[in-house]
Amino acid sequence: MESIVGTNGHVKTAYMKKILLLQAIIEIIAGVVIIFKPDLLLMSEGQVVETLIVAKLYGILALTFGVVCLMLCRVYEYNDTFKKIVLMVMFFHLMVAFQMYAAYNQGAIPNLGAFGLHMILAVLLFGAYMKDINRFSTQKNEIVK
Repeated sequence: MESIVGTNGHVKTAYMKKILLLQAIIEIIAGVVIIFKPDLLLMSEGQVVETLIVAKLYGILALTFGVVCLMLCRVYEYNDTFKKIVLMVMFFHLMVAFQMYAAYNQGAIPNLGAFGLHMILAVLLFGAYMKDINRFSTQKNEIVK
């Protein structure tokens, strides 16, 4: 992880990387759970096959997304590319949170757990982004011809 030396001489880890690592671990765990127990996301165990397939596909997506974010966390740099990636991860969590809230209001899911989890991750990433916003380099990426 990228480190910074604080005013007291202690090495501090970048806040953004900690939040990215946290969200990667949560996505990996959630993905595995949803793949093997999709009824936790759904209303009941008596769902049609198509609904179970979509739930398991979401579990695969969450697992893959978590692994990708874990790999990104390991090589994280404060540049324009990573800034855009972080914004897209925030957008993903925000959109999933809104969809889960709508699904709960329609009675399609039993609780607001998925909404809360994704909203918390979006807010944490936004807080980390705002805290570290001045650390992103403003240099333009070079175009290779």
